[in-house]
Amino acid sequence: MPLDTEPIEGNWYEAIEDGTRFVVVTVDEDEGLVELQHDNGATEEITLEDWYEADLTAIAPPDEMGLYDDLAEDEDEVQGGHQTENPEEDNWGEPLPELEE
Repeated sequence: MPLDTEPIEGNWYEAIEDGTRFVVVTVDEDEGLVELQHDNGATEEITLEDWYEADLTAIAPPDEMGLYDDLAEDEDEVQGGHQTENPEEDNWGEPLPELEE
């Protein structure tokens, strides 16, 4: 059953036929285009005509972070609140050490 509602920027939808999930990025009424971004990051444009013919349902935004699922939520806490890999990088005000040849 086609969706009778307007595409709303920032809202998430799912295609009933194949389970594809996406967010509406922009709606260009003048050009008759809707730009979508899929949950895998891919983007595409469809016509408003295709939008109204599609079998879609509105859904809540996904909970996962997509491409960033691997990052620990407490990554900043692990390194004391900043992203330095070398503790010596915290000595900004000191002169550079002498180089040995």
